[in-house]
Amino acid sequence: MTNCGPKPIPTILDTDIGNDIDDTWALGMLLNSPEFDLKLVLTSTGDARYRAKVAAGFLEACGRDDIPVGIGVSRADGSPETMHEYADSYRLEQYSGGIWEDGVGRALELIAAEPELTVIGIAPLTTLAELCRRDERAVSRCRLTVMGGSIAKRHRGAAGVVAEYNIKLDVPAAQRTFRAPWREILLTPLDHCGDIALSGVNYRKIAESAAPVARNILAQYAVWRNYWKHGGPAHASSILYDTAAVHLAYSGEFTRLERLKLAVDDVGFTRISPEGREMLVATEMTDPAAFQQRLVERLITTQPIERIENEKIYSVYSY
Repeated sequence: MTNCGPKPIPTILDTDIGNDIDDTWALGMLLNSPEFDLKLVLTSTGDARYRAKVAAGFLEACGRDDIPVGIGVSRADGSPETMHEYADSYRLEQYSGGIWEDGVGRALELIAAEPELTVIGIAPLTTLAELCRRDERAVSRCRLTVMGGSIAKRHRGAAGVVAEYNIKLDVPAAQRTFRAPWREILLTPLDHCGDIALSGVNYRKIAESAAPVARNILAQYAVWRNYWKHGGPAHASSILYDTAAVHLAYSGEFTRLERLKLAVDDVGFTRISPEGREMLVATEMTDPAAFQQRLVERLITTQPIERIENEKIYSVYSY
């Protein structure tokens, strides 16, 4: 059957893959989401070359070594590097999808070539701030979806705010990125994504799947668990914050959205402020079970997914 839905969204993913394992789950979800045309995986923070090796190794293992990888901005910030066991033997020159040494420059070339492009940021904002510094006019053509911040809740749905990791690790970068003239910013803070975890039947479906994406996520998950010395077999995922950003980049389903003016203060808190940047904020996951079901469906598929009829998909920033 011919797919007559909207054409896939040209997309760049900015990630600190090789730190927390949720980036790997999010990249897997993105690969199996037909709403996206992934143009570039861009790495950020810590040793960005090491992170490019983690990304390239995963893409190749999943049979998606057609997707280029760009090396973003490295920064001696102490961010964990949990995947050396997985990545140290991988040689970037063997990756057939192409490695761009100047990942930011390649991102700007892609932005220039696409009338509308979406950037999904699931890392501290070091590399995206450099993108903004180099060409603010280019980012004004793009929509940015970011996992970051804490508005009224923290991890696991607990009340109260924290200086969330992706913001506080590089506060000046977050401030620059939020001030830049993006066409639209969508934000999934901890309020929305801080309690996403797969367990029980949902996790077993992943564990028992022969799908390349699911199988290779679990291969990295085992390395991550070994790094943190988690003993015994896994029966559940860790918190999968970044998967919410992938979903939010194409759909407002299962989500309460509010327009808020937000600013990042000098210690990394994301505050509601009349002087802040107006953005579309996912303030609540309204149907966590449905979101988890969608996530599992995406991860265990072995073939392209037909668009779901009547699914709420962003067209021209209709929220």
